[in-house]
Amino acid sequence: MGLAASHSRYLMLYARKSDIEYRGQLINKRRLALSVQSERLAKLYADKMGNRNLKVRIDGADQDFTIDNLTLVNLKALYAANNGAVDPGIAPAALEEGLRNGSIYLQYINNPERPDPPTGVVDWRASTAFNDRLFTEDDEAASAMFEYETSVLHSEDRKLEVELKNIEIQHSAVQTEIDAVKKVIDKNIEKSFKTFG
Repeated sequence: MGLAASHSRYLMLYARKSDIEYRGQLINKRRLALSVQSERLAKLYADKMGNRNLKVRIDGADQDFTIDNLTLVNLKALYAANNGAVDPGIAPAALEEGLRNGSIYLQYINNPERPDPPTGVVDWRASTAFNDRLFTEDDEAASAMFEYETSVLHSEDRKLEVELKNIEIQHSAVQTEIDAVKKVIDKNIEKSFKTFG
C-alpha cells in the first residue's frame, strides 16, 4: 500500500473512531437521562409512601380539613405573611399544605359566648383536635407503579449498556487498526527517506 493510500486509510479510520466516540457519548447521555428519571421516580414513590392526611376531629369523628370544620372546633386559619383570613373556599389539600409548610397558621376564634375562651396560636401537631395520620390507601398502587416504571428503566439501561459495550469493542478494533496503519505509514516514510538519503 502506498503512502497516499495509507494516509487516506488512516484519515478514514480516524473519522470512524470519532464517530464511534460520539455515539458512545450519546449513549452515556441517554443513560444519564434514565438515571434522572429513576431519581424522579424514586422521589415520587417516597412522597406517595410518606404522604399524610390531616383530619379535624369533631365529636370523636374525623372530618375533612376545611375552614368550616375548623370553625366548628373554635379555630380560624390565617396567612402567616399578612395575618389575613384564609379564603373559606380554599381546597382542603391547599389548606393542609399551607399549614405544613408554615404559610398558614391556626388561631382560636374569640367566642364571647364561652366563659374564659382560649386565645393564641394553636400548634396543630400537638392539638387533640386533629388527626394527622399516614395515608396508606394509595400505597399498593404506588408500589405497583414504581416497580413497573423501575423495571422499564432498568431494561432500557441494560440495552444501552450492551450497546455501549459493543461500541467500546468497535472503538478498540478501530484503534488497533489505526495503530497498524500508522506503523505502515512510518515504515513507508522511513523506507522513502532511506532510499533518498
